[in-house]
Amino acid sequence: MRIDETAAEFETHDFPATRESVCEAHGDTRVQFADCEETVTTVLERAGDEEYQSYEELRTALFCGLPASAVGRRFYSDRNSPAVGEEGRTPVSF
Repeated sequence: MRIDETAAEFETHDFPATRESVCEAHGDTRVQFADCEETVTTVLERAGDEEYQSYEELRTALFCGLPASAVGRRFYSDRNSPAVGEEGRTPVSF
């Protein structure tokens, strides 16, 4: 299931909620991203929070717990040039 679809499933959960209760209800759900997938339990354990006061807090924890491989090319931006005094990356043409 895509990350945004997974997060939407949390809307029906009762809050405040512990990570344990969320994982009991949704822990086996597989989150798909880029080239792999992980369970909700794995992602939330990485995020580190133990309790969520609201749906928004839980959703944020889910997004924060994603591995680096979930975001595509790291450090890539086609919109931001380096700030004055910063060394930018060498442009790559595909």
